[in-house]
Amino acid sequence: MIVLGNPEFALGMKLAGVKESFGIKNRVQALEILKGIDSEEFIIANNSITEIVPELKEMTNVVTVPDSAEGFGTIDDLKEIIKSVVGIELEV
Repeated sequence: MIVLGNPEFALGMKLAGVKESFGIKNRVQALEILKGIDSEEFIIANNSITEIVPELKEMTNVVTVPDSAEGFGTIDDLKEIIKSVVGIELEV
């Protein structure tokens, strides 16, 4: 699993144990990171990242999540988003 998000979200995911979590500041940085990612890799991206890299919206291995914690009621909301895309429940 790879995380592409705003710096705060990426840091939170790193602290939660996602080693490949990148705080994205611009399109060029995001595209550079995407070049090194296997096309089968599961990606979680913030809404703001999919706005600067709209190609992510077309990818089937990408789950888009809200930019801030206010977008989630609970961690179960994130689990449900991932489960709906991947088809299985992942431990978050």
